[in-house]
Amino acid sequence: MIDVFNTHRPLLFGIAYRMLGQVGEAEDVVQDVWLRWQKQDAAAIQSAKAWLVSATTRRCIDQLRSARRQREDYYGVWLPEPLTPATETDPAQTAELADSLSMAFMLMLEALGPAERAVFLLREVFGYDYAETAAIVGKSEANCRQIVRRAKEHLQANARPPSPSTDQARRLVEEFLAATGSGDVQHVLSLLTEESTVYSDGGGKVKAAGRAIRGADHVSRFLLGIWPRFMAGVKPSLININGAPGFVVSSGSQVHYALSFQVEGARIQAVFIVCNPDKLRHLATAQSHLPA
Repeated sequence: MIDVFNTHRPLLFGIAYRMLGQVGEAEDVVQDVWLRWQKQDAAAIQSAKAWLVSATTRRCIDQLRSARRQREDYYGVWLPEPLTPATETDPAQTAELADSLSMAFMLMLEALGPAERAVFLLREVFGYDYAETAAIVGKSEANCRQIVRRAKEHLQANARPPSPSTDQARRLVEEFLAATGSGDVQHVLSLLTEESTVYSDGGGKVKAAGRAIRGADHVSRFLLGIWPRFMAGVKPSLININGAPGFVVSSGSQVHYALSFQVEGARIQAVFIVCNPDKLRHLATAQSHLPA
């Protein structure tokens, strides 16, 4: 049974992470499903994949429902825990589904309720048909179609131009890092769209902006204002975060910040800064995988 489970484990983690936005909780869900899987009569299960995906999705729906008050009471901006190559369970699948891992996409999902989120992900990201999706979430096919239609309308209302190539985005991140380090406000402004935004998640544990900062002028002033303190005694390491180029800021084995970017054309539309230490613990073990 373990071989069957391990075959589908990357898929289960991919569903759980997109549902919950937290690496540790996603891993806990997958582990819980494994414990339940061990108790099943394999001969009585028609499709192991269907059983495992259903168990994972339903567990995540329950988890989100129980955590809703905690999310509502969260201090400041809530961002997903950063997902890096060292914490990915299937790099090939991550590359294929990178757009559905982006911070911007994950934040969009926050507007959906637990069941709605599951329906949209199963149908639009993982390619399940409406009959399969309805059976998993316990809703009618007609209801699932309506949920997906509404979610698509929301997505299209917030549609952005296609992301540039990874190499182009990486060069832009490197230029951003150099510009902020030099304190050149005009250079920083030239890298931002007019409606750029900074999202900073400290969770009330460390100092961070309590709300999103919008507009190129405000964003540049905020970034250049925090940069000297932000980078004191630490080093940045370029790394893919949630399927796109970004960087982590660390000293020794401790990760202090993880920055990822939403890029439009040749400019930055959004900067996502995760500095809540609870959301960075899982990255400490990834340090050995980072380039010097």
